[in-house]
Formats: sequence, C-alpha cells, structure tokens
Amino acid sequence: MHTEIITLAKDIFSDKAPETVLSFRPFIGHLKKRKEDQNNHKAGFFTYIIAEFEKHPELLQQVDLEGMSRYQHVLELIYNCLSPIIEDEEKQFWALCQPLTPYVFYSTNAFYNLVISISTGMLRKAVAEKSPEELREDQLKFCYSVILEKCYHLPAFFKTEAVHSLEDEDTGLMHYYKMKMDTRFIEVHPKTDFPDFNIKLLQSGENYDHSDMIPLLRKWLPLDMFRFEGFAIETVVDVTAQYAYENIRNSILNRGSLENKQCLFSIHHWLKTIVASNDIEFGLMPVLKIDNKLIFEESTCSNGLLVNASREFADTESAYISLVENYLKEPKRIFWNGMSKEDETKSAYIKILANKGVKSYAIIPLYYNSAVVGMVEIYTSKPNLLTEGVLSLLDPVIPMLSQVLKNTIDEFHEEINQVIREKFTSVQPSVQWKFNQTAWHYLRDTELLGKTTDIGEIAFENVYPLYGAVDIRNSTIERNAALATDFKVQFNVLKSALNEIKLETGFALIDEKIFLVKKWISIINGPSGGNQEIKLNDFFENQMHPFLRLLEKGNPKVKESVGKYFDAIDEKTGVAYESRRNLETSMNTVISAVNNYLETMKGEVQQAYPSYFEKFRTDGVEYDIYIGQSIAPDKPFSDIYLKNLRLLQLTSMAAIAKLSHALLEHLSKPVETTQLIFIHSHPINIMFRNDEKRFDVEGAYNIRYHVIKKRIDKVRIKGTKERLTQPNKIAIVYFSQKEADEQIGYIRYLQEQNMLNNDLEELELEDLQGVIGLKALRVGVTIDEGVGSRELHKLFNPDDADTLKVG
Repeated sequence: MHTEIITLAKDIFSDKAPETVLSFRPFIGHLKKRKEDQNNHKAGFFTYIIAEFEKHPELLQQVDLEGMSRYQHVLELIYNCLSPIIEDEEKQFWALCQPLTPYVFYSTNAFYNLVISISTGMLRKAVAEKSPEELREDQLKFCYSVILEKCYHLPAFFKTEAVHSLEDEDTGLMHYYKMKMDTRFIEVHPKTDFPDFNIKLLQSGENYDHSDMIPLLRKWLPLDMFRFEGFAIETVVDVTAQYAYENIRNSILNRGSLENKQCLFSIHHWLKTIVASNDIEFGLMPVLKIDNKLIFEESTCSNGLLVNASREFADTESAYISLVENYLKEPKRIFWNGMSKEDETKSAYIKILANKGVKSYAIIPLYYNSAVVGMVEIYTSKPNLLTEGVLSLLDPVIPMLSQVLKNTIDEFHEEINQVIREKFTSVQPSVQWKFNQTAWHYLRDTELLGKTTDIGEIAFENVYPLYGAVDIRNSTIERNAALATDFKVQFNVLKSALNEIKLETGFALIDEKIFLVKKWISIINGPSGGNQEIKLNDFFENQMHPFLRLLEKGNPKVKESVGKYFDAIDEKTGVAYESRRNLETSMNTVISAVNNYLETMKGEVQQAYPSYFEKFRTDGVEYDIYIGQSIAPDKPFSDIYLKNLRLLQLTSMAAIAKLSHALLEHLSKPVETTQLIFIHSHPINIMFRNDEKRFDVEGAYNIRYHVIKKRIDKVRIKGTKERLTQPNKIAIVYFSQKEADEQIGYIRYLQEQNMLNNDLEELELEDLQGVIGLKALRVGVTIDEGVGSRELHKLFNPDDADTLKVG
C-alpha cells in the first residue's frame, strides 16, 4: 500500500472554490450506526475500528493531508473494511482522496503503478491529458451531483464515473479504465441557510444531465457557500476489452458514415487493443461471389496474407480463388505456432508464409446464419507471441467480425445493384445475369484504369414480344363526373356556411360571396362545368379560403361554421371529396388486384421458360413480355414455349376479367375493366435505355411494334363508333390470318373449359395514323359462375397461395 500523496490534476477551481475538509468523522459515524444494527455480523470488527480511530481523536476533526502517512494502520483498517477480504491489492485499483480534490493520499499498489510511471515517477501520459477547462467542467458536474444528492435528495444528477485512457509504455496501445467515485463518507454543509431555488425544474427531469444546467446551478448554488467534509473512495476497473468490443460494435453500426478503409483500420486497432500487442496482425477476407462463383476483389481483403501469398503467382486472381476454394471445402480453425520445415513441405502456402517471416499463423472461418462469410487471419513475425490464450481473447468478438464481413458482402452486392439501378433499372431474375456481368466489368475496368469507364450495352436480340393491357373503362369520364359531384357538394357546404356566418355577424361582404357561390353553382351545372377545375381551384384557394380564415380570426362566433366547411373539404374524410375518394379507392382496388394476379402469372411464366416481364401503371395496367434464346442462352428455346406463353396470356386475361367483375359488388364506386392483347409474330430486338432506365425496342422495323401497341387502346371497329375494347370481353389485335388461326385454336380450347363464351367475333378495325390493315378477334368471358371469397382472398393476398387459377 502507498501513502504518498498523488496529485492527479492541478488548478481545477479558479474562483469560488468550495471548502473541503479531510475528516474521518463521517466514516466513524457510519460505522457506529451499522454497529447498532441487530443483524450485523461485523459489529465486533466495527467496534475495533472505532476504538482504533478514537485513539487518534484528531482524525475526527479536520486533518492535515500532509500528515496522513503517520496513520497507515488506521488507513489499512479502512481498506480492509471497504474491500473484499480476499482481494489482492496488487490487482485492485483502489484509493482514498480528499473530497472534491485531485489529491490521493492512500492507494493500493495496483492503483499507484497504474497512474505513476515506474521509469519517471511522474503521472502517466494520459492521466493528465485533459485540459484544465475540461477537468474543471468535470469537477463542477461532480460537485453539484454531490450537493443535489446530499442536500436535495436528487440522485445521479451527473454521472460520477468516467472512462479514462492510459498508454501502455511497452506497446504504445491505449488501455481504458472506468473510474468511479464513492461519496458515501462525504457530508455537505451549507455555510448559510439553504438557497431557495426552483428545485421542481430538476425533479421534473428537464435538462437532466445536461451541461447547460451548470451555469444555472452556479448562479443558484455558488460552491463557496458549501463545506465538504470526509473523504472519497476512488475505484478503477480495467474495461479495455469491453471498450474495444463496444467500439468495434460502433464501427459496425456507423459503417454508413465511414469509408471502408477507415472502418477496417478502426477494427484492426481495437483487435490489437484486445490482444494487447502491436506485433500481432489481422486480415479480414470476405467470401465474395457473383452468380455463386468466387471472385477476387482486392480492396475488400484487408491486410490478408492469403492475398499477399496470391501475388507470388503470375495470375493473382486465379491463385487467390484457388486457395480460398480449397479452404472452403473444409473450413475450420487452423493454428500454426512456429513454422517447422515439416509444415512447409505440407503446403506451398505455408512455405510462402515462412518466407515472409511469419512465425505464428491462425485462420478462423467466420459464419453468419450457418454460412461462411469469410475468414479472419491472425499472425505475427515474433516467436511465441501468438498463443492459444491470446486467440481465446478474440472469442467474444468473432460474431462481430462475422457481421463486419456480412456487411461487406452486402455492401459489395449493393454496389453491383446500385450500378444496375443507376445505369439500368429494376432487374428481374431472368436477365439479372446480363446486368451482373456488365456491372462487374464496369467496376473492374474502372478500378484497373483508375477512372470511370463507359458502361456496356444491355441488349437481347430476336425475342418475341407479347403485349397486354387491362384498362379501367371510361376512367377519364368517371373522374370528371366524380369531380363535378364533389364540387357541387363543396359549394353547397360553402353556401350553408356563408349563410350561417351572415346571420351571426351581419357582415355585408358575405352577400357578395354568396352571389359568387351561386354563380359558380350555375356554371358547374351547365354544359361547360366539367372544364372549370383550374378556375374553381383558384377561386377556392385564392379567394374563399383566405376570406374565411380572416373571418375566423376576427370573430370567434363563426369558428364552428368555418370549421364545418374545412372539415368537409378534408381530402381524407371530407364529404366534398367523397366521390373522388370512392372512385380512386375502387380503381386502386381493381388495379391492385390485377397487379397481384399478374405477379402470380409472372411466376408461372418463369417456370416454363425464363422471360422478361415488365408492367406499366396507367389508368390500368399494361405489360410487355419478351421471350427468346438470347434471354436464357443456357436453355434451348423453341416455339413451343412461345405458344405456351400465348395460351397462358389469353387464359390470364379471361381470369382477370372474371375477377374484376367479381369485385364489382365490393367496390364503393363500381368500375369495369377492358382486356386487350396485341399479337406480333416476328421477333424483335430490345435494348436497355440508360436514359429511360427501361427496355425498349431497337431498330426502325421494331419501333413499328411499339407504335402500334400505343395506338390501339382506343381503336374503333371499322365503319362504326364502337370501341373494340368492352367490359367482360377480350380483344385480340393482329395482322395476319396465321396469327388469328393460332388464337382461335386457344379460344376454342378455353370455350371447352367454359372460360369463354361462344360469341367469337372477327372484326376489321379503322385505320390509324401510319397503321392500316389491323384486324381483331373479340370474345366474351364466362362470368355467370362467379368467383368465391377464397379466390378473392388469394387475389389480394397472393403470398398465401402458390398459384392463383380461375376457371
């Protein structure tokens, strides 16, 4: 034990310092109370301590700090009383200090050696690294925490413990220690009456543990009006490992704000801190794969010897992949402590490590959800430094390293996906391989050349297109009608509100507003009422609403009337939006149902043969399907897959018509759908448009297909004003009779299945701009059987069913 006085800091208080008195009276008073406890089994020990202190009555008064070395015997009694009896003083960081001062007058050997450098006899580097201002701020917080606890019974106002760092003189690494001050034997006495201040502000928790409270507390409770008597106990716990674990965890959580190299550098630093050696190195290597094949990405393999060893070969990438593949065949923990000549003969890799001066080497597989996500290498060029005991120190951090490499893998794939999203579009599994290859080549070439390169083209040649559209019938007319209905309701509510306000206030200008409202009602009831939306919105937003808000502010009596009006025009709940809400809800319900069905259909399409399926949201849903050899080069293509897809398309349109009809009774505003298919028998070329982030047709002839499909949605039957598309029917547009014959065969089959009516029509269509000779088939869908609740549930919850079929 040491009785030397240690000054941990200087010049903490510059003015208005509290009076501090070293005394053992509070401690002895505490023991006397404990001795009187009936169940106290230490009463005899306490009696002995009290007797020893009473032999030195001066210790119960103000004690001179400089003379404490004369009382080592009683100081030992305090240590024995307050610490576990079997505690080793060579390991326990424990000390006594004067209240609110940095003066330690009694300490264990462990504490003394912790803060005092053996070589210089001075404070270690990091003990005094805080500035006087920082130390003063910390001490102010501590002082007021004690005052508020002792005098006002507000516990833990500020934290009384802190983590401090100390540099290891041998390794240069930092160690971290949590210091806590025990104030049980400190009494606080005001020199005057207790100050009167708003204690409720503190009790409520407002500004709790906030440094902004210090200036207020210094104003309310000046420190020089208090006297602190007793002593404090300082205990220190080595939290280096926990601190390192926490910082590695923070590096993982804050990964988004750090560069990859910064994150890995931080993790390496904390790993070295855990093993307490700068001579032990670490390598982290994620298992990166593209299309389930290992790849070599040097920037993600931090400080790894596997990477360095691979450079010994002419083809570094192939060598690295070969080494990793061999290891992954049987991933296990391997530890070589000392590279023997026999070990070198077993593996070329071990020989390379030995040639690089490696004396000890370990490699540990890292798992995430039972899958290997990478490896961590631990190695050193110093003999006998890396041991099993050192490796065991890393056990708690292994799951964190697994998370690091899992994040690295996810970020790598996100980079691939980001390139695809930025340079391309959302990608489907059937064409993902093409995007993966192009994105990987883009990243690789950019890394090799050191500058951004042009992205490669994504194109598929000789694919067969299939186009379909499910539209809400007369959606524009329905929207205009709903809008007109809502405007009528809004004007009626507004007129009623104005009349109530007129009766309440007698305000003459109200008559003019009522006149304008009546005028607008007359307009919207007229033939041109549906074309006045912009002018009506301007009237409401720039004339009526500001006027009503001003009236409301100036006259509380009209608040209720104005409130009724604004409640009525609330988009989510107001009656003046009810028709539009009902229409939009109904349309969204139908379109969502169609979308869900098409998603299910997409799964069936991919099962038969990989194809590209793209949907577009309009007032309904349009889709393009492209199928052909170039989309799936590894799977032979024949026209049987095309015919199968065309039958599936027709079947799905019949099912959608039946389902949308079944929804009618469930809709707040009934809306119907029309179903349209365009047949194009010749293959086309498609290319991904970087500017539009989508696939489109390529070449002058192929563009003709795109033009036709965009113009046939409102086409009429030749010589009539009747639109081709009608509810409960499927319209199939084509050019050649061969195309019609194929579709008629499918129609006959579905008629036999009772999905289509026996009302097939063969029609000629009007000429369109740049398009002549179009023909169509039109057939009714059997809807009298109805669709049950089970099918509707599947329609809105497609994940609950493997496949949705209606027929």
